[in-house]
Amino acid sequence: MRSTEPPSNNDRLIQRYLDFLRLERRYSEHSVLAVRRDLSFIEGPLTAVSATALKTILAKRHAGGSAPSSLARMASSWRGFFGFLLDSGQIELNPALGLKTPKLPRALPKAVGVDQLAALLQGPLPEQYRLAQAHALIELLYCTGLRISEALSLTDDVFANSIELRVLGKGNKTRIVPIIDALRERFAEFSGLRTKHLMQIGNPPVNALFLSAKGLPLSARQAQKDVSEFSKLRGLDQHLHPHMLRHSFGSHMLQSTQNLRAVQELLGHASIASTQIYTALDFDHLSGVYDKTFPRAK
Repeated sequence: MRSTEPPSNNDRLIQRYLDFLRLERRYSEHSVLAVRRDLSFIEGPLTAVSATALKTILAKRHAGGSAPSSLARMASSWRGFFGFLLDSGQIELNPALGLKTPKLPRALPKAVGVDQLAALLQGPLPEQYRLAQAHALIELLYCTGLRISEALSLTDDVFANSIELRVLGKGNKTRIVPIIDALRERFAEFSGLRTKHLMQIGNPPVNALFLSAKGLPLSARQAQKDVSEFSKLRGLDQHLHPHMLRHSFGSHMLQSTQNLRAVQELLGHASIASTQIYTALDFDHLSGVYDKTFPRAK
């Protein structure tokens, strides 16, 4: 039986913030649920929480074995939430601003090698629609650096008469990504298969570029499964997920251009600091080349 008890002030404040993240900041549902979970650890009225209380929660979670990454994410969620309350006049100070968490080990994003991706994407699209779509999606993600959510928001006419993609990314920020000829040709090939797929299942035309087996807009979870399955069938020796293709795009672009600012613009990073991670990837690549080719390195 559904409860008729009115929501508490805490519940109302949290819901307003989560709605802000969904609608204004365009957070994924997974990220919104993570923030909700992080806020659930705070006890008492949210407008009266002290910095000491937040530090105590973090200390208890740390003692209980929570990973540094979980604690860092929790503190970040709190800073964002109390910043929202501060901006809306609900509180006078953000109690989460001075929180410190255990230092995170530096984790480099995983990327796929240029030769491996070339082998993965060579040849015509498979005959089976789901695999053909996975092939086209992989090529799109690698050639543009789009996030999977951005790719799945594209419409079926996006390649019709344009030489660029206009992408609405995180924080409602728009960026422009060029469409290379090879990608346009691939999607001309894919368009015919997509139309055939809709005709076979008897569905009316759908606006979304990528479709499920039933002709509905493709979900991120199914896209991840299809990308992984296609790469395994093609013999890729590592697990492939959509975001790895974005990392590969950033890494390979930086290796080719040495232009960090251009890579930042293409990836839609708000801060150059987010893009600088690819300089480490680039150094790893150069180190590998050095070790393999320089005589004195052997």
